[in-house]
Amino acid sequence: MLKVVLFIFSSGLISFFVRAEDNVVCEQEIIYDLYLNGFHTGELQRQITQQGADLSFLTHSNMSILGISTTFYQTSRSRYEAQTNRYFTTEFYQVMTGFRNREMRVNMSANGLDSNVLLNGEITQYHSKQYPLQDMDTITMQLQMNVRQGKTHFYTLRQATDEMELFEYQVVGKETLSTRYFGDIEAIKVVEIQDSNAIFWFAPSLDYLMIKATNIEGWILRGTTELKTYTEVCA
Repeated sequence: MLKVVLFIFSSGLISFFVRAEDNVVCEQEIIYDLYLNGFHTGELQRQITQQGADLSFLTHSNMSILGISTTFYQTSRSRYEAQTNRYFTTEFYQVMTGFRNREMRVNMSANGLDSNVLLNGEITQYHSKQYPLQDMDTITMQLQMNVRQGKTHFYTLRQATDEMELFEYQVVGKETLSTRYFGDIEAIKVVEIQDSNAIFWFAPSLDYLMIKATNIEGWILRGTTELKTYTEVCA
């Protein structure tokens, strides 16, 4: 169940779409409130820089899990491929301290099917036969694009610390959410229908930004992420 909560807490989604102008640089900052079992437990901040098809991310959060102060930090790079409508992770670096402790550095092959993972000083290699391996930042981009394009059923494959995690998603329709910072807003509901049982809501009026995410199972840990602020500047 902790995996579900950390998945939710690291999945603040991004409102960028790929711009054709390679010389245009866009920067965005998004802040999400984090809740555990209904109690506010911290914030997640994500900064994104995009130039053409190339993106870089800086994500960090501070939260309390079962009374233990926990920090999460990640930098990552990805690129968009128009021919396949996919985002590919190039590399990412992740540090977590507190409830869990780890240091992880990952490099991906150009086609995304192979990864080299350095976890706490030990190297492991992974190979996917079908879906490209992605980190959480890249998955967030992929989910948003799939919803914007009207797809209703899709998969992603996440490179986790010690395994490859396949997620299956189903779009179930629209509903109106009552939010703390944006009032009542229409959102598209997407359910992760395998082990995680996570729910995501995307707001078309906010360029399909994720407005909220939560896990629907678990009597010990129930995590929720809710959009607080976002800014975007292009030059």
